[in-house]
Amino acid sequence: MTIRGIFFDAAGVFYNRPQPTDKYMLGLLKERGFAVELSAQDRMRQRALRSQADSGQVSPDEYWDQVLAMYGVVAPQERRSLMARIHHFSDNVLAIPGGREALAGLKQRGFVLGIITDTIYPLERKMLWLDKVGVAKSVDLVTCSTALGAHKPEPAIYLAALQQAHLTPGEAAFVGHDAAELEGAHTVGMATVAVNHDPGTEADYHARSLLDLLNIPIFKEAHMNQVDTMVCDIEAIFIDVGATLRYLVQDEPYQAQARRQIATLVGTDESPESFCELLDARYKVYRKWAFETLLEAPERELWTKWMLPDWPADRIAPLAGELTYLYRQTMGHRHAQPDAKQVVVELTRRGYRLGILSNTITEREIPEWLEEDGLSQYFPTVVLSSIFGHRKPGPEIFWEAARQTGVEPAQAAYVADNPSRDVLGSRRAGFGMMIIMGEPDALAKKDLTGENKPDLIIRTLSELLDIFPPRQTPPDGS
Repeated sequence: MTIRGIFFDAAGVFYNRPQPTDKYMLGLLKERGFAVELSAQDRMRQRALRSQADSGQVSPDEYWDQVLAMYGVVAPQERRSLMARIHHFSDNVLAIPGGREALAGLKQRGFVLGIITDTIYPLERKMLWLDKVGVAKSVDLVTCSTALGAHKPEPAIYLAALQQAHLTPGEAAFVGHDAAELEGAHTVGMATVAVNHDPGTEADYHARSLLDLLNIPIFKEAHMNQVDTMVCDIEAIFIDVGATLRYLVQDEPYQAQARRQIATLVGTDESPESFCELLDARYKVYRKWAFETLLEAPERELWTKWMLPDWPADRIAPLAGELTYLYRQTMGHRHAQPDAKQVVVELTRRGYRLGILSNTITEREIPEWLEEDGLSQYFPTVVLSSIFGHRKPGPEIFWEAARQTGVEPAQAAYVADNPSRDVLGSRRAGFGMMIIMGEPDALAKKDLTGENKPDLIIRTLSELLDIFPPRQTPPDGS
């Protein structure tokens, strides 16, 4: 896949300091007669503390205060004095030659440019340093560890940057000097370029200097129209429900009430908790069958064959719809995403045909929710596996959605949350575009490579409005 975005580390790539800040601190301690060696236990404590500070869990003052205390600086006033000097020294950044020129050249070639940076300081302070060395105005986005709550080489920070840029890992490269951070980028599927690096640092490419980045083969030209071309062909957008249009919240009183209602409806003598534990165990067996066959049983079959086969079928079958409705509630309370209606209304206004395409065991819950939230009119096509009988990632349910909407699969986009099910299924069906939605920490645990690689990654539904512009009205006005 063509590289469309380039993400850089900051310190060690665009700027250095006269000496590392930790070394500067040790010099201050030596001047005042303090020991500059830590025990193995304290070294471990400092590393853990640094990780917390990089993630924004500990403020810069708290970090340095605790570190100085480890070195034996007992007096609070003395620690404050040393901290002030360390903070001042941190602002002493020196530009590494070629940064401004390299970014200008890459920008001219059409690349999205970003920075993925670890720091114990707020983003605003980091931006001052980037501005000081002349690169702040050349970058399109900055992903900062203290703002995100995660730091390199954790996958979450790379994925967050990709989401901001609406890029997949295969469309992006990471430029850095640190071996572990380059490996972190490689792990999520980004191309890697080492610059200003230590000998032996592994990467896909190595640059002798920042200006040498312009000679890296994958940075020769960015084909920025790939996604734009994709979007131009899209007429219909199908959206998943679970973890996409809606999210699940644990609500024990709500769940307990549903368990009691199930027990009452069936007429069991068992406690609601025990009875629903039995249902959960049987549901796992059913799910295994459904995953293996890519089929979904109708509600009556679900309850008479899988969930309550030891109860009279003529008694259970008429209750199937209500039982499914209640059983779903035993899993938690489902809420619409806060931006769902606004996005759905606007996409419709922009001329896209919208539909729902979802794996689910319920036939009434989703239509009733759409009606209650005033969304039914925006989703003329609703294809549910419980009614259609086929599940994702089988292509049949995708083809059915396209057929009902009156578009070719290549003219359809799908927005969902599960790479192994949703990307694979939409690819098999020949959909024109696949967008995965999710938080970076959740996506970091999922495989986004190979057949599971989406075209774009987003964090919120609102980002769809940045992707899909108003459709052009045909010349005949139809």
